[in-house]
Amino acid sequence: MGGSWKPDWIGGFVWDSNINLAISAASMSNLPECAETYYRYVKHLLPGWRLNAKNYLGCRGFIVAHYNDPLNGYLTHFNYYNPWMYWPGGAGWNIRPIYEHAMLMGDDRFLKEEVLPLYREMGDFYEDFLEMGTDGLYHICPSISPENASPKKGTMLCKDATMDVAIAREVFTLLCRMGERFRLPKAELDKWSSYLSKLPYYRINEDQALAEWIDRGYTDVYSHRHNSHLYPVFPGTELGNCDSPLKEAVRVALEKRYAFDTTSAHGLIHLALQAARLGDAEKVNTNIDRFARRHYLYNGLVTSHDPELSIYNLDGILSFPRLLMEMLIYTEPNRIEILPAWPDNFPDGSITRMRVYGGHTIDMTWKDKKMVSVNIHAANDEKCELVFDGKTKCILLERGKNYTLDEYGVLQGD
Repeated sequence: MGGSWKPDWIGGFVWDSNINLAISAASMSNLPECAETYYRYVKHLLPGWRLNAKNYLGCRGFIVAHYNDPLNGYLTHFNYYNPWMYWPGGAGWNIRPIYEHAMLMGDDRFLKEEVLPLYREMGDFYEDFLEMGTDGLYHICPSISPENASPKKGTMLCKDATMDVAIAREVFTLLCRMGERFRLPKAELDKWSSYLSKLPYYRINEDQALAEWIDRGYTDVYSHRHNSHLYPVFPGTELGNCDSPLKEAVRVALEKRYAFDTTSAHGLIHLALQAARLGDAEKVNTNIDRFARRHYLYNGLVTSHDPELSIYNLDGILSFPRLLMEMLIYTEPNRIEILPAWPDNFPDGSITRMRVYGGHTIDMTWKDKKMVSVNIHAANDEKCELVFDGKTKCILLERGKNYTLDEYGVLQGD
């Protein structure tokens, strides 16, 4: 039988990539009941998370630590090297799936009544926590880049970890978008926009890579399983599928982590997800191959954290469906991109009822490495950009209608 009464990592729920990856496929794969269960669990833990922010930091809003008590959300696991009460980005990362759920379901009521209040609370937290520097920018200090530390620092505590700044930028960006969408008072929009404009911007290090810490006092460490600084690529969208001048620095940072070649299952899938967002099908395929060959799979498709079935862990296998969908579709508001990162050695296949932003569902078939058809089932009226084979079509989707894109790029509606 085997087993132990002392499981690895105290048997805790880990909120700095493990849970995040494990639930990442729920809404996009059209399993809303799974996403809703996660939301109910988050609501149950919110009182404890609020106490974390109040008792440890004297702030409004809430803190989601690396480890929280799974029954009540209290922060109970920390030490000098792992001071998790100083990780402000945890809240934004763990609330993002709830925002994604609303967008993928096309549910404006849920977005306004459930998601917006959570982001407002996070805005309150940052108002209390951010520190204005002599440079006229708001800095995040203390900060943490999970679970990495710059050499010779002796702790993960730092200033302006790229991930923390990226999540703060995302929180204020989404607050502005939702505020405009639901016509919130101009004073609120101006306040959030002001905070967003005064956050520090990302740094390119001496290797021409996106730095893991914005402050120049911290040296990058490439040999690590976490890819926290690539948050604005995935799960965020700020730097991945865009023409930002930082995109090449993101590619270099991704290459550094690929060269290290982590042995953790979640690290392999996480990095492949970020490669998919950059349209790098070769790197996606490399990590799928690594994942397949290293014996992470138990009988029944449960995975281990390390190769050769070492340390029971679910995030690898549960995030794999999200990787497949990201290879097939990139989605954001009013935009659908077809086959952004599908490797040539998976020549034939199909998928049905996959969710994209706006609540629409998509069926796809491909054969001999080519797309045969894409069927879009429109859930709402929406103007949308459809990107395929380097070409962009602007289409008007009408609720209840079906649209078919054939292999020649011809779009037809019923």
